[in-house]
Amino acid sequence: MARKGENIYKRKDGRYEGRYKKGYDTEGKPMWGSVYGKTYTEVKEKLTLKKVESKVQNNIISSSALLQNWIEKWIVTQKHIKPTTKMMYYSHLKNHIKPFMGNIMLKRLTADVIQKFVDSETEKYEPKTVHAVFSMLKLSLKAAKSKGYIANIYSDIRLPKVRRKVLRVFTPQEQKRFEKAIQGSNNRYDIGILLCLYTGMRIGELCALRWENIDLENGTLYVLHTAERVLNDDKKSKKKTKISIEEPKSDTSTRPIPIPAFLVKMLADYERTEGYILRDNGSYTDSRNISRRFKKLLEIAGLPDSFKFHILRHSFATRALELGMDIKTLSEILGHASITITLNLYAHSLPEYKKKQMDKFNDLYNSPS
Repeated sequence: MARKGENIYKRKDGRYEGRYKKGYDTEGKPMWGSVYGKTYTEVKEKLTLKKVESKVQNNIISSSALLQNWIEKWIVTQKHIKPTTKMMYYSHLKNHIKPFMGNIMLKRLTADVIQKFVDSETEKYEPKTVHAVFSMLKLSLKAAKSKGYIANIYSDIRLPKVRRKVLRVFTPQEQKRFEKAIQGSNNRYDIGILLCLYTGMRIGELCALRWENIDLENGTLYVLHTAERVLNDDKKSKKKTKISIEEPKSDTSTRPIPIPAFLVKMLADYERTEGYILRDNGSYTDSRNISRRFKKLLEIAGLPDSFKFHILRHSFATRALELGMDIKTLSEILGHASITITLNLYAHSLPEYKKKQMDKFNDLYNSPS
C-alpha cells in the first residue's frame, strides 16, 4: 500500500505510477519524471533507484570534483550496460580506485599518479584484474576529457602483460568418474549439471532455463535468458545483491542447442509443462546451490575441490573438438561472438584434432589416381 509522501499512485489503467524530482528548470521550478509498473513494489524499487540516480546526476561536477565522485556519476549515466557490469564497476571503484586515489581532484590527477596506481595493483593482483580495473577507469576518464575536465592522461599507461593460461578440463577418465558420481542419484540439480557438461551451457543460463524453452520432440533447447546476481537497490533490504533474470549478454548467446539423445530421454522423465527446470519453491534456483552440489559431486568422485563449475563448459568444448566437431558449429553452440574466441580459448585441444585431419592426406597419397 502506498504511504503518504511516497508519490506512488494507482492509475485508472491498473498500473502504478511513481513520481520523482529530476531537477530544476532555468527558472528554478522543479521538473518531474515518472516510472510505471504493474505492482506497487515494482514501482517503489524503480523509484528508489531513480531518486539515487537523480541525486548523483544533480551533484555539481567540475574539474575540482574528486575522482571517486566523478566515477560514481559516470557509472550512473551508463544506461546501456547490464546490471552485472554496473555492479562490477562499483566493485572496481570501491575495492581498487577509492583506496588509492579516490580523494584526488580531477584537476590534480596526472599520468604519473595513474601509472603508480597501475603498478601498485600489479603487485597485488593478476594482470587480468589490473586490465579490467584500468579499462573501466579509462572509460570514465575519457568521459571526463570529453567535458574538458582533464587532458588525455591515460593513453600511455604501461599495463602488465596478460599471459594466456591453459584451461583446466576434465580428462576423459575424470569425466567418467564425475558422471559415475551422478549415476543413481536422485538429487534434482544433477540433471542440470549433466546438461552443462553435454551442452556447454553457462550456470546462469541453466538457472534461467524453463521447460517452455525445451523442445523434447525435436531434441533442442533454447537459451533465451540468464540469471545474474546484481546489486540490490532496495535500501531497506539487508541483502546487498539479488538475482535478476536478464537476456544474455550478446545476441549470439541467445541460441538453440541440440540435446544428445540420452539427455532427451532423461529430461522426458522429469518433464513438466512450465516453470524453471531447476527450481526452489516454484522459483528459479540460486546458482550457489548448484555450485555446492557440484562441489559435493567432486568430493564423491575423488576429484580436486579446486575445480570450478565452469570446467563443465570447458570440458564440453574439449570433448567436442576431440570428437571432430568443426569450430564454427562449436562456436555457435557455446554462444561465442566469433570463432576467434573459440580458437583462442581451446587452442590447447587442437593439436590432436589437427593431426587427425592431416592424417586424412595419407589416403590421398596411398590411393593416387
